[in-house]
Amino acid sequence: MKKMKFYEYLYSINSNKEDELIEFFYDNEFKDYYLDNDFKTNLQVLKLYTSYENPNDNIIDELNNKFNFELLSKSVVIEKDWLKAWLDTLEVFEFVKDIWINPFPEKELKNKEKVIKIIPGTAFGTGLHSTTKLAGRILNDMNCENKTVIDMGCGTGILSILAKLKGAKDVYAYDYDGLAIEKAIETITINNLDIKIKQSNFLENVNENIKSDIFVSNMVAEILIELLKDEKFDGIIKEGSYVIFSGIMDKKIDLIMEKTKEHNLELIEKTEEGSWIGLKLQKKK
Repeated sequence: MKKMKFYEYLYSINSNKEDELIEFFYDNEFKDYYLDNDFKTNLQVLKLYTSYENPNDNIIDELNNKFNFELLSKSVVIEKDWLKAWLDTLEVFEFVKDIWINPFPEKELKNKEKVIKIIPGTAFGTGLHSTTKLAGRILNDMNCENKTVIDMGCGTGILSILAKLKGAKDVYAYDYDGLAIEKAIETITINNLDIKIKQSNFLENVNENIKSDIFVSNMVAEILIELLKDEKFDGIIKEGSYVIFSGIMDKKIDLIMEKTKEHNLELIEKTEEGSWIGLKLQKKK
């Protein structure tokens, strides 16, 4: 596999600027970033990546002019070398109740029944961010036994693996980003699970014959709204199916709820962490 080379920017950010920051990247059609928490410092951080061969200096200049965040570091990273440094900041942690994430796949964890092994990679997270936790908590509390689950915008594949650990029969994971697909394949492989993975722009490459019992998507509100506009959406969400949405800032919740009503999705549960919201909905007649 080709080693990918990047400029990595690490910023310390204010958590109350997250929604404005996400809007900034969305408006600039920039996707190679990740919001996370640093284990050692407990700082809220922004990790941003641009190509080493063709760096995107414009996005950096605009980001600095608009937000003036503290730049903690800028470095040239090859993914394998970056991984080694990143692992130094990680530790085993409980993702959701009784489900543990182990960023050291070569080490076996004793006395922990359900473990998700990960190899963290560029621009994709570890399960620490609030949006992943919210979706994970909702999914963890659901009955996944023998269910068909679709994970749209799967990233590293953590939610897909959680569904499988909870007994799902068929899990389909999709992401628009080729690097995300590589990471999901890598993660699912080291966990020895049968999960179907495919690159897809929204539902473009989703087989119309797949009918989900549970549909989960952890993406920002603007992208969730575009997802709901996809003409395939109603076809794969059958009556009685559940939909889990996360990645929604509190000020965007009304926009999401208005759009979900157009698809006869009834709100079952609303959970919050900080300014982030997760939703559990069900398809009605």
